[in-house]
Amino acid sequence: MTMLDRTPSRELQEHLWVFPMDYPIKLIGLAGTELHVAVVEILVKHFPEFDGDSIQVQPSRTGKYHSLTAQLRFEELEQVHQLYADLAACPLIKTAL
Repeated sequence: MTMLDRTPSRELQEHLWVFPMDYPIKLIGLAGTELHVAVVEILVKHFPEFDGDSIQVQPSRTGKYHSLTAQLRFEELEQVHQLYADLAACPLIKTAL
């Protein structure tokens, strides 16, 4: 029996990333306009050309949560770390994948 490695794959694979790269980011939080507005604000901070209307929203089965998916183009690894730091600091976002 093998132990499962619980390290996020993002951290395990960073050495394989080639920049610039397109990356789909998925964020999960409580359903509502506040979540969408907060996510767009963070993404535009890091990607000034980002179009908030391009975010795909998928409600959970119960409708309590929304999953927001955005396609981003990262130019360097530091940009990834800065974005995830801001996403983690947002209380409306429960999970960032």
